[in-house]
Amino acid sequence: MTEDSQRPALSAQRLSGVRILVTRPAAQADTLCRMIESEGGVAVRLPLLAIEPVMQPATARQRLAGGHDGWIFTSANAVRHALPLLPPAWPRQVAAIGPATATALAAAGREIAATPVAAASSEALLELPELQQVEGRRLLIVTGEGGRHLLEETLAARGAAIERAEVYRRVSLPYPPDDVAAALRKSDVVTVTSGTVLEHLVRLTPEGSRASLLKKPLVAPSERVVEQARALGFARPHAIAEAMSDAAVCAACARAAAR
Repeated sequence: MTEDSQRPALSAQRLSGVRILVTRPAAQADTLCRMIESEGGVAVRLPLLAIEPVMQPATARQRLAGGHDGWIFTSANAVRHALPLLPPAWPRQVAAIGPATATALAAAGREIAATPVAAASSEALLELPELQQVEGRRLLIVTGEGGRHLLEETLAARGAAIERAEVYRRVSLPYPPDDVAAALRKSDVVTVTSGTVLEHLVRLTPEGSRASLLKKPLVAPSERVVEQARALGFARPHAIAEAMSDAAVCAACARAAAR
């Protein structure tokens, strides 16, 4: 199924004239930008992170070959960067943090034992019945460097033996202040994919453009990032993308622009 075929049947040109700052990594932004433009919007590209393999993959490779009872993938990036490191034999149970991650696993020919249907978050994954009774199980979380530790902390508290295989890293990209200011002037709505991206955008924004940034409506991946935005001084009502799919982000941009 293509990304377009998953698009909800909403009014045509719902983003007409709306200028949207897209901060996704460059290699992952093309489909979203085309969808924004197909719905009448303007995509303003400012990729704030690059996604790269870990510099020393031997540790991740060793952990992936550790004979765990289950693997949990925290993002589509985790799937893409784990594939070259994976052993031939997979555990019987494989979980994905959300629909986009599940799609990446399906593209690799793997069935998913557990994934949240709507929300893509650690909290939603931890609510699934399959992850309630995990005492004595050896579980491997396949993820990127850094990030949240809610999954391992909660599953360890439920009695599982948890390991972590970090298969990619996020690299913050620098920009001259004038480039960031120019991108913000061209944008009506700001999209971010994580709290890390949000903080980096605020850091890059020159002082003279900071007030303008904080007044713009924001599309965020979770209520946690929205709270982070409020703490940073963002004042407008914000929209949460129900998933980080292109269609969900476009729908959230339409809601944010309408507000």
